[in-house]
Amino acid sequence: MAERKIWFITRPERDPKFHKAALVALQEATNNFADKWARNREVHKHYEKVLSEHGLKRENISNDGSGGRTWVAMLKTFAYCYVNDDGYLVPTKVGASLINGVEVFENTKKQILTLQIPNAYFLEPGFRPKFESNFSIRPARFLIKLVNQKELDYYITKEEIACFALTAKRDSELPTITEKILQYRGTDTSHKDLIIREVAEVYDHRERSDSGARDYQNAHSDVAHTFMMLCDYTGLAEYIRGEALRVQPVNSSKVKEEVEMFDERYPFNKRYLISLQRMAESNGLDISRYKASSFGEIKPASNRKKTDMIVKNILKSIPNLQAMSVEEITDVLKNEFPPHEARKIAFDINAHSINTLNPEFVEAYLNEKDNLKFEDKTGDIFRLIGFDVEMRPNVKDIADTEIEIVLKYGEKECGLIDAKNYKKKFPLSAGLASHMASEYIPNYEGYDNRQIQFFGYVTAADFSGEKNLGKISELTQRVIPDREIKGIIITASVLLAFLDYCIEEDIPKEERVELFINAVNNTGYSTFGEMLNAIT
Repeated sequence: MAERKIWFITRPERDPKFHKAALVALQEATNNFADKWARNREVHKHYEKVLSEHGLKRENISNDGSGGRTWVAMLKTFAYCYVNDDGYLVPTKVGASLINGVEVFENTKKQILTLQIPNAYFLEPGFRPKFESNFSIRPARFLIKLVNQKELDYYITKEEIACFALTAKRDSELPTITEKILQYRGTDTSHKDLIIREVAEVYDHRERSDSGARDYQNAHSDVAHTFMMLCDYTGLAEYIRGEALRVQPVNSSKVKEEVEMFDERYPFNKRYLISLQRMAESNGLDISRYKASSFGEIKPASNRKKTDMIVKNILKSIPNLQAMSVEEITDVLKNEFPPHEARKIAFDINAHSINTLNPEFVEAYLNEKDNLKFEDKTGDIFRLIGFDVEMRPNVKDIADTEIEIVLKYGEKECGLIDAKNYKKKFPLSAGLASHMASEYIPNYEGYDNRQIQFFGYVTAADFSGEKNLGKISELTQRVIPDREIKGIIITASVLLAFLDYCIEEDIPKEERVELFINAVNNTGYSTFGEMLNAIT
């Protein structure tokens, strides 16, 4: 199936002022979200019925509940709710705020302006066709920036949005799209049709007919219309029906200022790299609990793009900037910058840091090719969770027995972690299980006067052989009979999601360690939802 090359939005209702009502109806239809949603067509049809009773939908109910699923898709698009691993709908904090009538306009406006491609819903397995992988854009914000330009006379038509704006894949394409619109406006009607046909040839992922330009316009003008209504709702642009999306020139500075505030407060969210559930929860924070990136789109001391690139590249090695002092950040930057400039940049970073995962670190860790660096970064994450981490300690003068990570906690406890940077799948084979049980655990028992309480594997990608965790426990008990030593397999993305969850929920480090240990039950975790179920 061809991938999407242009913007799309599920739109059973185009006007966002009905988002709250749709959520209230969903709460009623699912018995306050207690009824399972996944693969439950009776609940899907019941939601359609409730929507009809609330005056939100026509009375005709589909045979398979597809109408109800479409409305939920819209609500998931704006991160008002998500479906957890058990198949139940979970309202996010902003969804709950709308249901409870708390700052409905401001919260809805925030969801429109933070809507991005990709997001948690667009990456769900059931969303088809997928967007091309190079999308990284906030559509509503992009449109408002586009229309708020003197070069375009502060307006853009639905046709221009459908033919040009919808094709933008990145926020940085604003100058390119602007130039295309100006060229389009300067041509005659016949040339305009040719331009639209060329756009259809390149960007339309659907099967095309010979009608080319007309077919493209018919298919995508309604998407353009929906985004115009979304922008109009925010109050930052005005949708003149039948004409264009506009910004009054007198309001241009104010609009620019507010959009820049959103850019700073809500940078592009990359939590989809670690967990779709964490992505939905993060995008679904209400306006009272926003969490910006720890570096985000804050410019360092120098506004030059080259300096910005160097700083961001350096910060890839730091998981959580907020946990570092100005002096510590300065020491990291001094390798690339003169001491006085490094300190200025460090002050600026520290002043704007929010207690959250550094997205540059997340992306670098999940794409790390060097096995040693993957191990080191895994140790950094466990350090932030709250463990006292020791990397590659050698014991009993046995050079061949060297575990990558020892996690110390309490007065005399520790755990062993083997980091596996397999890019496709890590198979926990019988041989590897035997090595953990007969080599690592016996040799590290008593290291630093500590007793081993658990063992685990952190994998770069997927894993198999989870059942061998129990076999390791059985084998170990023959050597250390006074306690049961259990294990865990966890993907790097789930480990990041766990840390992200702990940071966002302000969980103290001592409790983070306890939560992690609670998840160690000879189980493997390939999604954060699975782990969350184990610890809550």
